[in-house]
Amino acid sequence: MKQTNLLLLLALVIGLGFHGSALFFTLESTYDALIHLFFADHYATKWWEPWEYRWYTGFTVMGYPPLAHQMMALFSFLGGLKFGLYSVALAGIVLFITGAYRFGLLLTGNRRIAGYTALLAVGSSTFIETLHVFGQLPSIIGLSVLLHALPEIYEWIRTGRAVKLLMALSLIAVTVTSHHVTPIFGMVFFIFPLIGMAIMDDAREGVENAKQITFKVFLSSFRKLFWRIVSFGMGSLALIIICILPYWINSKQNPITQVPIPHGSRDNFLEVTSSGLVFFLIPWGILLFLLPYIYYRFYSKRYLFFGISFSILTLLGTGGTTPLPRMLLGDTAFNILTLDRFTLWATIMALPVFAEFMYRLVEGDLKESLKKRFGAIYHRLIGGFLVGGILIMVIFTMSLGYFRPSQPQKIKMLPIVNFLNQDMHDQWRYLTLGFGDQMAWLAAQTNAMTVDGNYHSARRLPELTTKAIERLENSKFRGVEGIGSLQQFLTVPEKYNLKYIFSNDKFYDPILYFCGWQRLQQLENGIMVWERLNVPPLPAIIPKEDVPAYLKIMWGTIPVLTVLLAFFLNIRLLWFRATKQKQLAEPAYMYSWKKPEQFRPGLINLNQVWALLVLLILAYGGYKFYLENNAQRSPENVVRAYY
Repeated sequence: MKQTNLLLLLALVIGLGFHGSALFFTLESTYDALIHLFFADHYATKWWEPWEYRWYTGFTVMGYPPLAHQMMALFSFLGGLKFGLYSVALAGIVLFITGAYRFGLLLTGNRRIAGYTALLAVGSSTFIETLHVFGQLPSIIGLSVLLHALPEIYEWIRTGRAVKLLMALSLIAVTVTSHHVTPIFGMVFFIFPLIGMAIMDDAREGVENAKQITFKVFLSSFRKLFWRIVSFGMGSLALIIICILPYWINSKQNPITQVPIPHGSRDNFLEVTSSGLVFFLIPWGILLFLLPYIYYRFYSKRYLFFGISFSILTLLGTGGTTPLPRMLLGDTAFNILTLDRFTLWATIMALPVFAEFMYRLVEGDLKESLKKRFGAIYHRLIGGFLVGGILIMVIFTMSLGYFRPSQPQKIKMLPIVNFLNQDMHDQWRYLTLGFGDQMAWLAAQTNAMTVDGNYHSARRLPELTTKAIERLENSKFRGVEGIGSLQQFLTVPEKYNLKYIFSNDKFYDPILYFCGWQRLQQLENGIMVWERLNVPPLPAIIPKEDVPAYLKIMWGTIPVLTVLLAFFLNIRLLWFRATKQKQLAEPAYMYSWKKPEQFRPGLINLNQVWALLVLLILAYGGYKFYLENNAQRSPENVVRAYY
């Protein structure tokens, strides 16, 4: 107990020290963080009003679950919007590490292995990418809280204690209000396998060994636990519907009917190798070398349902590399969802098995087996290779934004904000070009409106929904189609009351000039302001889509109430564990058939062959990358390198 708590404490200290300090250098340059900051600004200024005027000529914020944004808004009252952003990010780090610990303890029933799980979660390349490259805070919080809910769900199914059902449902409610996709797919890929494992554990108690668990025995246990499973399922379904009811009503009234926007996670990774790197190699990281062991453990009898779930997640995460993900999801879901979330869930699901492998390698039977068969030096080499691989993936993923920046250089927004706020310039709409996701940070600092935006599902203008472009701001990256969509706004700006354009990219100068725009001035931050004459100002009253008052009240109260309820229901046990004032009964999963059998020599050989094969493939891929990017190798490469 003492050693394991030290491992968890060590993981928290390293995680907060490493990720917490790195946040200040990476978070604002991620893809999504500033978008969430814009939503937080909306709640900080108009908590009870779901209509947001500043993007897309108006849209409703009920198209995205609000909890993470509302928590940022609440924290912003203490220290500003960015204080709220970093506070929620730090909370997400703590929740993820502790959630990984509890998930590892649930699957293995070994506190030592759970401590290894927490440590490996800190250096997980998929977590680093999700936080420091993508900035997907609601996804992280939703997944982390779901991991915390899994042990309570298991306890309810096995013991039938009503307090465990309440604790599980309270955490599910927090997950639902954090991120809508996580609880829906989490139900399929995490909770269903967990229920299967609980039934399997119950069946194991009635027989002498695992081989005696037949389908008949399993079915008998399922009947025994059926009503507990149904009660939890009905409660979860009710929470998913009620907690974000305004979201479901809005989704029905405003379905997504736009042309699918291309995303790298749907590419064929063999053809588009950059997408393969970002959405496959980096998330999997060192786990790629251990896939035979992971599949072997997941397809043992106890974890069978997790094995099926893990296999489907792995397959869906391959994007367009094979036709199977499209066949499984259907065209609509395939084109709307970003498939990297499946790889994220698969790699997080594999963490406890990876931790078990490391535990057995460092202080268990695998250590003795390797020493006996190959010698102590070989054992140390394997350990060094795995630890070195983890460190390389951490360094590479953290520095990815340095070598391949996803955003333009940081722009000072104050001159632009001052320009919009003076001489009634905010009486017209504006447009940014070449700002990247920083356009969201500009929008959060002003009441001025833009025809563009950065939450694609909320778009309603036909000029945007009929073209496969993310934003007008980066339309040049979509070629003729993107420039054509931008040109529709530049040619008839009167239709949108669009008078000012802030350009951070000289690429757009010719099209601006030939569409009748003229340079007004260059701001002190280097941004060029373009103006179009004779554009009428915005009308005094701008139309909006109103919703009933009860939906506004639900949207503004339920998410925060779920946090308060979950906190008060779960803090009691956390307090008892921390202070040790009360002797708590061990959870049911601590007594399960958790000890793996002796490490089989055949499995060692298979994993070594697989690891060697992966190394050869990576070496060949690196060589091909070198040939294609060697600037002096061919005239074509010289021209590409120059431009």
